[in-house]
Amino acid sequence: MTEPAQSYDPKLAALFVANLREAIRVAENLKTSLRRTAYLLPLDGTRLEQLDDEGKERLDAFRVRFADLQDLLAGKVFRSLLLLEEEQPGSQLDVLNAMEKRGIIASFQAWKRLREVRDAFMRDYPEHASERAEALTLAVGGARELLGVLSTTASYAAERVGLSLPPRA
Repeated sequence: MTEPAQSYDPKLAALFVANLREAIRVAENLKTSLRRTAYLLPLDGTRLEQLDDEGKERLDAFRVRFADLQDLLAGKVFRSLLLLEEEQPGSQLDVLNAMEKRGIIASFQAWKRLREVRDAFMRDYPEHASERAEALTLAVGGARELLGVLSTTASYAAERVGLSLPPRA
């Protein structure tokens, strides 16, 4: 990443860059999980319960990486972007509304839906296997949305804040 324009607090810029880099690292892991679980999807409750250990581990990695990226974006990246732009983050609702206003997320409702999908597949109750399977299948599309949000955030940082990502290998 290049250094931000001089008008930004260097410490806040460094915090944002560090958070964005961490999100990129997590996103790369999520992409790996998407590739490694593609053969398992779409799932139903019966197939989910009958998965072998390797399939279960791959889905567990996907679940964690999906949740990690969503948490990292909302909890650190978005908040540090607001701080960099000299705006106090406030509540989670305030942060998400600010990201919607900037065009980084489609809408608060879309983000809330991703959160609901995540919550549904994180519960591990045997009697809800079909619900978890459906949520995991939906989460694949959600993962692509999260990756898009990260890309939009990086583009926003390049265009509006003066930060850019180095070319990928």
